[in-house]
Amino acid sequence: MADRDVATNEEGKERPAGAPTWMNIAFVAATLGALAVPLVGMPFVSADSSAEKRELAEKPALMQDGSFNTAYLEQAGSYFEDRFAFRTQLVDLDATLKERLFGTSATSNVVVGTDGWLYYAGTLDDYQRVNQMSDQSLTNAAINLSLMQEYVQSLGKSFTFTVCPNKNSLYPEHMPYYLPQGPGESNLDRIEPLLDAYGINYVDMGEVMLAQDDVVYYERDSHWNGAGALAGYNALLDAIGRPHETYADVEPTMDDEHVGDVEGMLHPSTATVEQGPRWADAERFVYTNDTSSVEDSFIITTSEDPQAHDIVMVYRDSFGNALIPYLATAYHTGVFTKRIPYDMSEQALKGVRDVMVERVERHLSFFATQPPYMPAPERTVEELSAAAETATTLTASTNGPYLVLEGDIDPEYAEQDSRYYVRLSFADGSMRTYEAFHVSPLEQESQDSEGAEDALAASVRTEQGYRAYVTGASGAQHATVIVKTGDDFVPVYEGDLSLDE
Repeated sequence: MADRDVATNEEGKERPAGAPTWMNIAFVAATLGALAVPLVGMPFVSADSSAEKRELAEKPALMQDGSFNTAYLEQAGSYFEDRFAFRTQLVDLDATLKERLFGTSATSNVVVGTDGWLYYAGTLDDYQRVNQMSDQSLTNAAINLSLMQEYVQSLGKSFTFTVCPNKNSLYPEHMPYYLPQGPGESNLDRIEPLLDAYGINYVDMGEVMLAQDDVVYYERDSHWNGAGALAGYNALLDAIGRPHETYADVEPTMDDEHVGDVEGMLHPSTATVEQGPRWADAERFVYTNDTSSVEDSFIITTSEDPQAHDIVMVYRDSFGNALIPYLATAYHTGVFTKRIPYDMSEQALKGVRDVMVERVERHLSFFATQPPYMPAPERTVEELSAAAETATTLTASTNGPYLVLEGDIDPEYAEQDSRYYVRLSFADGSMRTYEAFHVSPLEQESQDSEGAEDALAASVRTEQGYRAYVTGASGAQHATVIVKTGDDFVPVYEGDLSLDE
């Protein structure tokens, strides 16, 4: 019989070679214990959805509607991936190591720049000039803004529009070398001549920000700081000629409680605060509806300044957060809304003196895809050209007080600056003609809360879509869709009116 390999333990007794020692066993036990901690600890260490700025997977049910849930294992995997114990801390540690050692980001939502700067990755398309808006979509946005302004001004109110620049549009010098800025003009550069051509009361916020001596955006946030918001507030009120406190002679204090949005995405459990200037005199207001934060989607304020008067309506996104204290102090009443689509009905604007529309640069396409709720303006169209047989479509439905008329214009009969109308015919022989908004298709919902959240999915399929909200149309029997190109008004659709259920 062949000799067997033997080993000697501490007492000198023989044991088979390769048999586990207590150190081997301890190592294996420790490894298995460490691997089990994320699972065993789940009931005791809860996941934090707010830290990750997203909804976490919910615990799946084994049975659904009386039958076995065939997707249970997949859903259980997603649930564990999102909620295992100490996930947030491990994600944070990974992000810290990648940022400090390699200058890279642990999440696709954040771009790690130089000198400690962070950028929101949702601005990269604008920065690199990819997936840009088409010329038609830019024109659609400008036409819609002109219709909004016309309506607001017809009610005797002022209208002001502004676009807040993406941070890397103002401060590209801190972007990483491997993400170069694209050539040519951005969407914002391209739409500004259109805003001028259509007479929009536009405040060039990029120009305002570049004129400031100090840095006016946070280094680890995608938004402007208090100084940027103050400059924006002054520019908006200057644009409508409204006397106001500029705070030019007031020394700011330093706010040391601000946590940047991109900082929080990258470091969900150990996000550090960033200092920024703060003007306490511009915070003399109270909330008068059920809200307690500038983050809320609908806010009503009352100023504590006895000299404040009038009502302002601000349609805004998160850049408007920092504007709220200044405007809420300057006006007796402030109404600030993020709700989409905008409610610009006469009832919503009752008592309002000034209307302001603010949107961040990366969501400029919003004005082409989501026209506001407001009555379509009635137009006088005297003579029509010969009707054309086209592929134009029309659907009719109701939404609150409105008859909603929408569809697609046959692209063959529409030029970039054409205008679209819908004429309704009634049983008594009368007719009324309304100008419609231009609507580009909503191809996909934005991944962040400032995009298409709560937005209506556009029913149009081409960039020659249209939508009109019509009031007082009860009894309409027939509809004609008209395209105006140059001086010609061409009927491109005619049909009896029937409501979609």
